[in-house]
Amino acid sequence: MRAARRSWRTTTGWVLAVLVALGAGAWAGRATLAPPTVETASVEALTYTVAEETVGHSVSVPVTVTWPTADLAAGASTGTVTTVDVEPGATVAAGDRLLTVGLRPVVVLAGSVPAFRDLGADTEGQDVAQLQAYLREAGYLTARRGDGVFGPATERAVRAWQKDAGFPVDGVVRTGDVYFVTDLPARIVLDPGVVVGAVLAPGERLVSTITGDPVFEMVLSVEQASLVPTSGPARVRSGESTWDATISSATSTSDGSLRLLLTAPDGGPVCGSDCAALDVVRAVEGGTAGGGPAPSADVVASVVLDGEIVVVEEATGPTVPAAALRTRADGSVQVVVEDGTADGREAAVTIVSSGSGRSVVEGVEVGDVVRLFEAGTG
Repeated sequence: MRAARRSWRTTTGWVLAVLVALGAGAWAGRATLAPPTVETASVEALTYTVAEETVGHSVSVPVTVTWPTADLAAGASTGTVTTVDVEPGATVAAGDRLLTVGLRPVVVLAGSVPAFRDLGADTEGQDVAQLQAYLREAGYLTARRGDGVFGPATERAVRAWQKDAGFPVDGVVRTGDVYFVTDLPARIVLDPGVVVGAVLAPGERLVSTITGDPVFEMVLSVEQASLVPTSGPARVRSGESTWDATISSATSTSDGSLRLLLTAPDGGPVCGSDCAALDVVRAVEGGTAGGGPAPSADVVASVVLDGEIVVVEEATGPTVPAAALRTRADGSVQVVVEDGTADGREAAVTIVSSGSGRSVVEGVEVGDVVRLFEAGTG
């Protein structure tokens, strides 16, 4: 009997131990297999306060300005150029000094007959009359008789003029002392070869006059031509002046570059009424003016200015970053304006101008707060 009771107790204890073990394993299994609890933290949306800005996009391209020129007359000076006394594009009048040759001045006077001989006592002719006309105009000659005859009064006038102009005073005007041109005053450029140290010979071209309006051109490389429009608006800057321009034509060149001709919006020269004040930097040998053949003088006056091709016109207004814009499948553009709610308020906008990652838009107000999104969202 006691043995049976001990057997029952042993069996009961064993069963209880098994049940406890199974219960513990089940609890451990549930604890092990239960998914972890993830603590979520709210992420605050990035925002931007709409401000008024000016936005646009343009590409900088140098602008070459050229003026066609025409020969005034061949020179008669002989010797070495010792000074150059006029700037390219300067306007000269009768009596102005152009340069010195062997330290002797060369001045410009009005007249259709070129200098071809020395003018002194007892010479006469149209060239003498041209000299006398200047001497009277400048106040050196008062006598009215004997036009075209180099008499004592003319000699006295020449001596007075020579003293003031820096010539040796001897009463004789040498062949190379004067440069007769038909129309004065004139805007001129010296020939590119007329520099200090150059040796001049009679008959060489010395001075050309600027004729016609300046031509404004841009030249684009093959790479540039693929990035910018070849028609439409442009701008040119000279000092503190900025001129609006239009690309009026585009012509391919033999090396694959593109030559763009610029005009003012009304079709005239880009510089408008300011052309006379536009400085000429240099005269160049050969070349073209306006994309066509060089003038007969084979010299063009030129200067290089700053310019830009307008890719996107500038506009001023409420401006947002590109990250604030969402484009829908139908092509419409929206922003999300903060309004105190979790989702915010969607607002349709119209892009007026874009550049440098910003856009001027219609549909929001300055001061509105808009949400920013990652690229590619929306």
